[in-house]
Amino acid sequence: MKLSITTCLGTMLVALVASVSLAHTVATSSPKSGASLAQSPPVIEIKFAHEATLTSAAVIAAGSPERKLEFAPKGSAKAFTIANANLAAGRSEIQWKALSKDGHVISGSIVLTIDPALPKTPAPKTPAPTH
Repeated sequence: MKLSITTCLGTMLVALVASVSLAHTVATSSPKSGASLAQSPPVIEIKFAHEATLTSAAVIAAGSPERKLEFAPKGSAKAFTIANANLAAGRSEIQWKALSKDGHVISGSIVLTIDPALPKTPAPKTPAPTH
């Protein structure tokens, strides 16, 4: 009986830790980490499952010094944008840090490869206005 109570408590603890850590994970990023693109994206978006405050974002690329990136908004939100990251050809890693609403520091990264040899994706066409 003692072993089964210990096992049950251990399982509950693992489930609790997993649920807390899931609350602090990035829900999505656009473009997705691991993407290969023909050119630097005009906007990189980081979305959290719950509100957080992004505290820093920087791009790391081989042969270049770390470069801090500007992001918006500056306060608490579920989604943040980095405009004009100006990623060079090759592999770049965008490392970010945030503070969750309950005070935990969370961090992650988005890896993007810029390959000018890839076909460029045409910009979406805006429908003509109707009168």
